Amino acid sequence: MRPTVENTPAEVEAIFRSLPARLRPDRLNGWGGVVHFVIVGADKPEWTVNIVGEDVDVAEGLQGEAQCTVKMGEKTFLAIETGKKNPIFAFAKGKIRVTNVGVMRKYDRAFWKLYDTKGLEKAEAT
Repeated sequence: MRPTVENTPAEVEAIFRSLPARLRPDRLNGWGGVVHFVIVGADKPEWTVNIVGEDVDVAEGLQGEAQCTVKMGEKTFLAIETGKKNPIFAFAKGKIRVTNVGVMRKYDRAFWKLYDTKGLEKAEAT
């Protein structure tokens, strides 16, 4: 079952740990890489997401050399992940810092959103 806002706690660690089950390999187009996240104010603030082929490795801490580093507050992160805040507006207002916007856009397209439940039942039935 794919993680959604209904079955995933709105907590930083739970959201990062849900990423492997939310990967959309059809959207990778051969892209992969390491993205570091710094979530200011979280109990566990540093995370590494490494996409290799059709696999995602999520690890606590900043590991390896990142193609992109994303930094934001915990409240902003949780609001974006649960669909309560638009990430583009948060970025424009300086609530999110991104070192490589192109990589971040590829990363963003690579995953189902927790709040995107359209067609979920139908897709999981097949």
